[in-house]
Amino acid sequence: MRDRSGRLAAVAAAAATISLSVLVSTATPAAAAGESHPFPTHVTYKTGVMPSATPAARDAAVKKQYDSWKKAYLRAACGGYLVYATDDAPNKGTVSEAQGYGMNIVPLMAGYDTNARAEFDGLWKVVQDHRDSKGMMQWEIDGKSCKYADSGTPDSATDGDLDVGYGLILADKQWGGYTAAAKDWLARFYAADVAPDGHLKCEDDGPNTDTRPSDFMLDHLRAFAAYDTAHDWNKVITRTEAVISEFTAAYSPTANLLSDFVVNANTTSPKPAPANYQENQPDNIVGYNSVRVPWHMGTDALVYGSPVALGVAKKESASYKAKAGGDPAKIYPHTKLDGTPTNTGDQSEVANDPVGVAAMAAGDQAWTDSLWNYLATNPFEDTYYGETVKMLVYLVMAGDYWTPAS
Repeated sequence: MRDRSGRLAAVAAAAATISLSVLVSTATPAAAAGESHPFPTHVTYKTGVMPSATPAARDAAVKKQYDSWKKAYLRAACGGYLVYATDDAPNKGTVSEAQGYGMNIVPLMAGYDTNARAEFDGLWKVVQDHRDSKGMMQWEIDGKSCKYADSGTPDSATDGDLDVGYGLILADKQWGGYTAAAKDWLARFYAADVAPDGHLKCEDDGPNTDTRPSDFMLDHLRAFAAYDTAHDWNKVITRTEAVISEFTAAYSPTANLLSDFVVNANTTSPKPAPANYQENQPDNIVGYNSVRVPWHMGTDALVYGSPVALGVAKKESASYKAKAGGDPAKIYPHTKLDGTPTNTGDQSEVANDPVGVAAMAAGDQAWTDSLWNYLATNPFEDTYYGETVKMLVYLVMAGDYWTPAS
C-alpha cells in the first residue's frame, strides 16, 4: 500500500534548507512570448475579498516565491524536468503529485519565466515516460535510475492525475498545441480514476468504494467539463459535492472538515476511513492530505462561486480561526473533525497556508490579511510539500489564478 507519510518525520524534524544546483534558467521579468495569459493576469473573483496588499505587492510576493521554488525544486533530470519531491522519492526523484503541481505552476508563471514552455514540455515528457498500465503517471520515480521507485505493480495517485490533466489544459490555453494530449489524458483519467457512481477513486487501481477529499479539486473538474464534452464530468462534480455534503452533515456539521480518507464513498453514507487505513497517520481525521481542502474549496468558490464549496470554505475558515485564536501559527496539521488540534507539537506551513484561500472566499478581511502576511514566512523550515503548496496558494491569493474555462 502506498504510504507517502515519510514527509511527516522530515517536517517534524525541521529539515534544513535545500540548496541545489539546477539546470534551469532563473526567471526574469520579460515581455510575453506567445502567451495568451502572461503573468500577471489579474482576475476578478466571483466572491470574497482580496488581501489588503496592493496588486503590485502581491505580484512581487508571487515572483519571489516562484524564484525560490524554481531554484530549489525544478531540476533537469530523466530526459526532461522533474519537481524534486524531498522526503517523498529517492535520489532527488519525484512523485506524480509534484509533477502535477509543476505543470500547474509553470503555465501560470509564463510571461515572467521566459523558459516556461520548455520547462512545461520537460515536465510533461517525464510524465509520458512513466505511465502505468492505465496510462496515468506512476506515482513515485527514482531521480537517478528514473524508474518506478515503489514495490509492486506501478499505479497512480488521483491528485497527480488531476493536476496533470489541468496543467495540459492550462498549457493549451496559454500556448496552444496541447489539445490532443489533454483530451487523451482526460479520457484515460475518466476510465481509470472515476468510480461508476461518479466519485473520485484514491488511485487508479484502488477500490470503487473509497475517496480522498484532498483530491476534490472542483475547479479542475469544472474546467474539464467545459473542455472535454466527450465525458460526463458534471456527474463527477455532482457526486463529489454530494460526498462532501453527506460527510460533513454526519461528521463535521460545524467545522465542515473532511478526513484524509473516506470509505463508503459509493453510498449516501460516506464515513471516515479507519485510523491507519492507507498511510501511517490518523487517516480518520484531518492530516497531511486534507490540510489542502480549504485551498481547494476556497479556490472553487472564488473562481466559480459554487455554493457547496463556498459553504465549506466559510465553515472551515471560521473553525480554524476560532481554534487558533486568530493566529496563523496555531493552525496544526492534525485536527479532529470538530476542529480541535490533536498534536500541537507537529507544525508545518502546509497546514496554515491553504486556510488563506478559504478566508478569502469567506470574506473575512482581517483573517485573510493575517494569513497573507504569514505566507511570507517559513518558520518550520518546510521543504518541497509546504513550499509548493505555498506557491499555488500565493497564485490564488494574489489574484493571478486564471481559469482555462473562462
